[in-house]
Amino acid sequence: LSLIIVVSLLFPGLSFGVSQNAAIDGAKKESKLVLYTAMQPEDSTKLIDLYGSRFPFVVASFFRAGSAPLLNRILTESRAGRFLFDVVSGKVSDLLLLQKRGLLGTIVSSELAAYPDKFRDKQNRWVDIYNNYYTVAYNNQRVGPSEAPAGWDDLLDPKWSDGKITLDPRSYDWYFGVMTAWGAQKGGDFMRRLNRQKLAFRDGNVLIANLLAAGEFPIAITYAHLVDRLRTRGGPVDWVAVKPMVAAPISIALAARPMNPNAANLFVDLVLSKEGSEILKSMGRVPTRSDVMPSAKRL
Repeated sequence: LSLIIVVSLLFPGLSFGVSQNAAIDGAKKESKLVLYTAMQPEDSTKLIDLYGSRFPFVVASFFRAGSAPLLNRILTESRAGRFLFDVVSGKVSDLLLLQKRGLLGTIVSSELAAYPDKFRDKQNRWVDIYNNYYTVAYNNQRVGPSEAPAGWDDLLDPKWSDGKITLDPRSYDWYFGVMTAWGAQKGGDFMRRLNRQKLAFRDGNVLIANLLAAGEFPIAITYAHLVDRLRTRGGPVDWVAVKPMVAAPISIALAARPMNPNAANLFVDLVLSKEGSEILKSMGRVPTRSDVMPSAKRL
């Protein structure tokens, strides 16, 4: 035990497997859990509530911010020598940067076997728990199904110019996804012509989906699951299964120096479980766990 303690202090990124009973005993002493996440508050609350029903002796809380603000907060805290989060969930591109800075620990969970290799880091520093898929969405009170763009190229039609298309200006993953799929020449030409359409930029895909439903814009480049969620609730919106479909992987990771390591391990293990993936599915997400399919057939 003393050797484990010494090694843990020297190499905080390492993690040692313990039985769940031992983790529960440890979590009871810690009694807290702090999650940093880019997930919507209503969705984060569902995961926290599930965790609380399983481990009522832990007071779990979360801090939610957009991708860039969340990343900046973690980097600012680490530079000040402060490590305030136990678990982080966000875009895998952000987690890769945190991994490079040595800020992620190693996940040890029997649930990892349910995730294909392409959805997790080889060193188990992060696991892709669901994917957000970019799509062309439209307000069906302003655009009929037959008029809606059927593919990315259709966004270049002059009728969609002058602020009729909205996009989050930080959709870097969509930009690089299209460029990767189409190559520098075709992708670059598309992006230049799309820019000439004079897009209306708004911060945040949740806001964009809600503005689309409110009729502020006829067309949006945004996440399919957000639009589908509003559609199933009666919103006047729909989306198109365009090709290529660009995915933004959303992952979960442990902090390299968690304040509450046992509570953190229990949380990650629960999120990775089938029950956790079913909760993500109920939110309209597209889980990556191999034995859980999304609710919407098109997704």
